[in-house]
Amino acid sequence: MSEETAWSRQEEQSAGKFRILLIFWIYRTFGKAVAKVLFFPAFLLIYPFCSRARSALREFYSVVGVKGRPFRHLLSFAMSAFDKTDACALCKDPPRFSVEGDDGWMKGGCFLLSTHLGCIEVLPAMRKGVVECREEVRGFSPKVHAFQQMGHDPMFTRMFARHVDPSLLTLHAVEDIGIETAVEMKDAISRGEVVLMAGDRLSAASQGDGGSRAARRRELVREFLGRTCPWPKGVFRFAKLMECPVYAIVCVKTGWNAYSVIARRLDPSDLPTGYVRFLEEQTRKHPFQWYQFYRFFTQFS
Repeated sequence: MSEETAWSRQEEQSAGKFRILLIFWIYRTFGKAVAKVLFFPAFLLIYPFCSRARSALREFYSVVGVKGRPFRHLLSFAMSAFDKTDACALCKDPPRFSVEGDDGWMKGGCFLLSTHLGCIEVLPAMRKGVVECREEVRGFSPKVHAFQQMGHDPMFTRMFARHVDPSLLTLHAVEDIGIETAVEMKDAISRGEVVLMAGDRLSAASQGDGGSRAARRRELVREFLGRTCPWPKGVFRFAKLMECPVYAIVCVKTGWNAYSVIARRLDPSDLPTGYVRFLEEQTRKHPFQWYQFYRFFTQFS
């Protein structure tokens, strides 16, 4: 597999320790609105070096059939980093949220299959932000257990993990999942907490195998946007093992400091198909919040 088709081989762009610490200091001192404005000149310097991301976006635009602008697309992604950092750390300026689709997940005790469409990382801020939803749903209060590939984007991940509010979010390494993890997450769900894991990205281990037969046995195939794409089998098995309600979920930006959370409860008999259909629908509605910056449609091809 080439570097362009493996997300796990994509390196951080200009994400040195000093730059990240400086940006976080600006955010902590002046707030995320000021940090976003001051970051823009830095983005102008970073953008010329994002050729692989631009290539991947052009492929994506072709598949979806839209005319996109990689500059605005990548800038939107960069700015979302401030929203997710704020949501999981100091929460100085939580967004306004609206809730669409199935909202049973807000009561907790469930498994959420997230995506790299939009910015699901702002979800913990719902405990402190303004939420517009049905009257009978009082708000989102459960703690979130989020799984992440800790070996990727190590600089930002270390900074992010160091400042998260443990009452809002606990980060877990995907690489460390085992029997004990499954038991721990089942207990968390029984306490009314929420487990969150992305369902649209192959594991780094699978990509490292270069598309071998062993790697392919760890994946499954579903059609997405008219293309045959591989999906991580282990994620859906883990979700089903929890024996709880499973929802596909996205969190898309609707304004300067506003997000809409959209969820759908999935049929446990076929979680992958329901998830992929949901992601396809939401991607067509929000194509410019697609934040997969590698050749998603040419994996293992």
